[in-house]
Amino acid sequence: VEVQHGGTKEVLTATKDATGNWSVTPIGTWADGDYTLTVRVEDEAGNEKHSASLTVTVDTQITIDVIELVNDNGIPGDNMTNDAHPQFRVTVPGDVNEVSLSIDGGVTWVKAMQSATPGVWNYTWPKTVADGDYTLTVKATDNAGNTVTRTLDFTIDTTLSTPVIVLDSADDSGVHGDNMTNRTQPTFALQHIDDDAVRVTVSVEHGGVTTTFDATKDAGGWTFTPTGAWADGDYTLSVSVEDKAGNTSHSASLTVTVDTQIAINNIELVNDSGIPN
Repeated sequence: VEVQHGGTKEVLTATKDATGNWSVTPIGTWADGDYTLTVRVEDEAGNEKHSASLTVTVDTQITIDVIELVNDNGIPGDNMTNDAHPQFRVTVPGDVNEVSLSIDGGVTWVKAMQSATPGVWNYTWPKTVADGDYTLTVKATDNAGNTVTRTLDFTIDTTLSTPVIVLDSADDSGVHGDNMTNRTQPTFALQHIDDDAVRVTVSVEHGGVTTTFDATKDAGGWTFTPTGAWADGDYTLSVSVEDKAGNTSHSASLTVTVDTQIAINNIELVNDSGIPN
C-alpha cells in the first residue's frame, strides 16, 4: 500500500489473516491531515494491478473557539443580562455538525441552530430562566466524531430596588421633615441603592431647567451635594440607578425649598398715644 501525505510517500506491506483477508496498519501514528492510499497487488506470475486511490482524513482535534452571551446588556463582557431568556452564540470550526447546550450541569441538553455563517451556532432559551448565577456548558461534535466541552459562567439579574432620596437630617434646618433648609449646598442621602449599582445620578429641576449630576459613594453610602451654592427657591430632585445587568430604576421626586433670607418688615408701637409716629 502506497501512502502519500504532505509531499512524502511511504510504502506499507499488507498482511493476510487466516481467513484470507488482507489488511494494513500504519507502523507509526499519523498526524492530522489528508492521506492518499493506493494498493498494488502482484501475483505469483508477476502480474501487477493497482487500485484506484483512496483519500482518508485524520482529524483528532476539535475546539470551541468562542462562547458569547449575546444579550449581555449591562457592562460589556461581564456576562450579565437582565433578560430572562438568555441568548448564546457559539463559534466553532466549520466541520462541527452538532452543538448542544446545558445550564443545569448536563442534566438536560438543547441543540443550537446553525446560522447562515459557517461555524456560528445560536440558541435562545425559550423558557424563563430565574435570576441567579449559572454555568453554561457547550458540547460540540465534528464530522470525525470528536467531542469537546467548554463552559461559560453568566448571571441573570432582572430586578433592581426603587431608590429613595431624602434631605439629610443635618441640613433639614427648619421643622424636621418639612424639606426646607437654609443651607445653600444641602446634602441628600440616597437610600435603597443595590450593591450592584454601577451608576447613580440625581436630576435637579429648578426654574424650568433640569440638570443631571453623578452621585458619590463613600463608607456611609450614596449621597449628593451640589457643587455650587443654590439660590433661594424650590428644587425638585429624583434619582436614577443602573446596575451591572443593565436594569434601571427611578425614585419618586422630592421637592426641597432653599430659604436663606428673613426680614423684619416693620416695627410699630401700637399704643403710641401721643403725636402719631
